Amino acid sequence: MKPNGILGVVFVVGCATGGVAAQLVVPPARAGTTSTRWEYQCVTVESDKIELDPVNSALNKLGAQGWQLVSIAVPSYRSNRDADAFTLCTKRELL
Repeated sequence: MKPNGILGVVFVVGCATGGVAAQLVVPPARAGTTSTRWEYQCVTVESDKIELDPVNSALNKLGAQGWQLVSIAVPSYRSNRDADAFTLCTKRELL
């Protein structure tokens, strides 16, 4: 193949892949907008193995203050107590 032919093939392949690559680029953030900022809080609530009322009250109290539950730790057995400890992690928007 002649040098001009190779150059032409490279040019065509570059144009074809350039169009696809442009679609994969993440667009920049829009001007005048900011990302949401959050504050986080985790609390540990001890609860009887059968009763979940302390956990429900803690969630209701946090919800009334504008906190959203984002995760809860599965109760773990504590050898020195008869209670399980639930860790509730919450977030709310910083104003």
